[in-house]
Amino acid sequence: MGRGKYILFLFLILALSISFATAQESSCVYFFYGEGCQHCAKVEPVINNLEVQSQFPVTVQRFEIYNDRSNLVLLNKYFDAYNIPESERGIPVVFLKDKYYVGDEPIISNLYDDLSKKSSPECPSLESVSATGESGNTSPTEKLGALSILTVIGAALVDSINPCAIAVLLILMGALLASGDKKRALRAGLAFTISIYIAYFLFGLGLFSALQISGLAYWFYKVIGILAIIIGLFNIKDFFWYGGAGFVMEIPRAWRPKLKELLGAVTSPLGAFLMGFIVCLFELPCTGGPYIFILGLLAERSTMIAAIPILLLYNLFFVLPLIVITISIYFGFASVEKATAWKDNNIRVLHLVAGLIMLILGVLVVLGLV
Repeated sequence: MGRGKYILFLFLILALSISFATAQESSCVYFFYGEGCQHCAKVEPVINNLEVQSQFPVTVQRFEIYNDRSNLVLLNKYFDAYNIPESERGIPVVFLKDKYYVGDEPIISNLYDDLSKKSSPECPSLESVSATGESGNTSPTEKLGALSILTVIGAALVDSINPCAIAVLLILMGALLASGDKKRALRAGLAFTISIYIAYFLFGLGLFSALQISGLAYWFYKVIGILAIIIGLFNIKDFFWYGGAGFVMEIPRAWRPKLKELLGAVTSPLGAFLMGFIVCLFELPCTGGPYIFILGLLAERSTMIAAIPILLLYNLFFVLPLIVITISIYFGFASVEKATAWKDNNIRVLHLVAGLIMLILGVLVVLGLV
């Protein structure tokens, strides 16, 4: 065999080897699902058949998100990388190199045919890609069962019985009732409550977004259980040793004269509304622990769309005592003096209840039960 024929023969062997190797490269599919997800159950047979069929090789990597929260964090990163709109996000979802299918029907209808037409050995990337896809019926990416809702409501009630906002409302209404105008006092009390609701909601939305954008949500979730336990123990300390260790889980005493001065200047519902935002600045650094606890859970488990109604629910329960106090005083069921005396007489018990609930929630998170 001449030298030229020998080189040509080697070249043909090499080309055939490369062609054969290329033909055997597996298509790469990332499949995100959740245990108990009804739409995922419809897709499972399709995914299983892909792995055993012999017409073309496919490598499927599975990511269960309901029980493995790190997979949920990863899923949200792929949603962002593939520029999938918030309104279309859910499970089941599969990602290819430059395609995605969200929901049972798009996956069942398109995935097999799409993979049979071409082999894409490259796995999906977290780099921003120009991808096409379809969306259909999905399940939410997070599971919020009864325990989760009770967790939200429990933390909100703990937050609501902190003496700070109640004390501020009573001072505000006492000053306005002294003028003899009950209707103006009612409007001011409701305006103050609404502004507290709005301010707390906006703060929660901002912190939720910051945690998700920064990528700290997963790590923050790891420490909020310990944070809740610490807050709970501090509140329990205030039951047995009120003012001990130089502080209480309330607005610091050094801040209170300035706050009372500001409250004394309020003469209208508009002033009361604006005062609500100022009060939040005083309250959040020392009494916002339960709220931060819930925000840490949500930021790690939910999308923005899923979190908004939960934050709305939380803040409704948070301001509920303020609404009850305002209406009770207006209709004469209670007076500012009696409500203030009740708060002062039961302030240690309020701290004990708040401390026990936060301690229980913290332990549940640390044990992985919430």
